[in-house]
Amino acid sequence: MNIFISNQKLNDLASKTGISEVGATTAEPLAYMLERLEIRISENRLTPFEEHNPSLRISPVALLDSCRSIITIAIPYSGPEAPVPQSEDLPRGQVARCARAVDYHLLVEFKAGQLVRALKQEYGASFNHRILTDRSPLLERELALRSGLGIIGENCTLINCRYGSYTALGTILLDMDVEPTGIGVETAGCKGCGKCLEACPTGALTAPFIINPQLCLSYLSQASGVYPRDLRAVAGNRLYGCDRCQEVCPHNEGVKPSPLPETAFSLFPAKPLLIPLLSITQREFDLTIGLTSAGWRGKTTLQRNAIIALGNSKSEAAVKPLARLLENDPRPVIRAQAAWALGRIGGQRARFTLGKSLRYDQNPAVKIEAEQALT
Repeated sequence: MNIFISNQKLNDLASKTGISEVGATTAEPLAYMLERLEIRISENRLTPFEEHNPSLRISPVALLDSCRSIITIAIPYSGPEAPVPQSEDLPRGQVARCARAVDYHLLVEFKAGQLVRALKQEYGASFNHRILTDRSPLLERELALRSGLGIIGENCTLINCRYGSYTALGTILLDMDVEPTGIGVETAGCKGCGKCLEACPTGALTAPFIINPQLCLSYLSQASGVYPRDLRAVAGNRLYGCDRCQEVCPHNEGVKPSPLPETAFSLFPAKPLLIPLLSITQREFDLTIGLTSAGWRGKTTLQRNAIIALGNSKSEAAVKPLARLLENDPRPVIRAQAAWALGRIGGQRARFTLGKSLRYDQNPAVKIEAEQALT
């Protein structure tokens, strides 16, 4: 059965499912991106989270061999800002907008699933399809650009006219014909003001449209293991992600908050207290942070980030809980970062605990951190 879905019909069905930002494009490969991907690989600008086979990133039919069209959706995730209590003087962290509410991967998949069901109900037909979020190999931003969902800014984010860059993207591959909604031009509409490059704390935006993930604080907050020493101080109080390049973007001034009720409740507050995170139980984590897009990194990585933030806060209130971690925690990465944080805060109690660690801890990495912290 040959089915053709018009722009108007696609928008009508998407609107009924609560999706306002929807587009469509063909299954034509993103051939123009192959050379750029190869350059990224040669310059070591890929992260372990990405697909390293360029051909899989540009070819929709590699993921659905019968693919004829691609529907793209942009789901806004930035809810209203909640007030931060001012009654206490304890250090707080900072959580990126994408990780505060329910996991956007689940939200995108749910909304895309609703749209697929609406298509099947409308046309009374069965068709092959595949729903993808940013866990897939495909270059979603390029597909969203090609389908007219927005522009790509100098900070490498897709910028939507209604919700700015605070959206999560999804794609639906299907073996039906959908009327394309527009052809994007890569830099069309970006103001080219350079504010994102100037504001990046580490210089990760090395040039317009080029990012070095090894310097990006958003990537580093998700990478496991010991945090790079030379970037710990500049991390500030960031617990997960970094919105700096988006916060200064003129396109994000006055953008609308997400109308979706799923984004209104913060499971991971914008500025949570840091010290309680050091002793959060697995059950507490699973019922709060674990339900957000930050949850996939697990408790240890988030606690490591909290330790770095506490060291940067230089709060004396953090010395006792950090000392407890350095003395008793079974995880070497946590002990190593606690040693660094204690050295950054300083004081008699911190030096005493670092001295004990230097003498008795059996892990070489922890001993090195303790020694450097003491000096």
